[in-house]
Amino acid sequence: MPTIKSKYNIEQFDKVLQKLAHKIAVDAVTNLNNGYANIKISGTRFTQVETGKMVSQKSEWGSWNTDVSDHMFRFYANHVSYSVNPVNEDEWGFDVAEKNYLTSNHCTKISFYATDENRKKIEKRITAFIDKLMAEASIKPVPRFKLSNMQSSQH
Repeated sequence: MPTIKSKYNIEQFDKVLQKLAHKIAVDAVTNLNNGYANIKISGTRFTQVETGKMVSQKSEWGSWNTDVSDHMFRFYANHVSYSVNPVNEDEWGFDVAEKNYLTSNHCTKISFYATDENRKKIEKRITAFIDKLMAEASIKPVPRFKLSNMQSSQH
């Protein structure tokens, strides 16, 4: 499974994805045109938000309705998951987990599913999505350590 290192911490991801989940949940509940919203809350936080549409399926054995997810968020203690299934596009998503790298300021690992053929395309889509979310929220990466801090602690 491909991964991307990120300098945004897990709290920053949680904050922007909670906000996006809230926006999508409110929109889904407001406009439930043949759709659904599955919302789970613990305390003051979402633990899961899933929105989608009911799609009719037909076969030689009859017809039935199937849920097709548009957006899914899952929030855990040190892990966040998001996936989207846009109309007329490939489904994509990612998991963010806390991971402090020893050789860099990166503090989260973003994992995603991709084939060899679409790895770069999905990675660019995820990176652009995260950059846009963080910019809209005016969030900047918080470095875990700085050279100036390291030098002053040695004297």
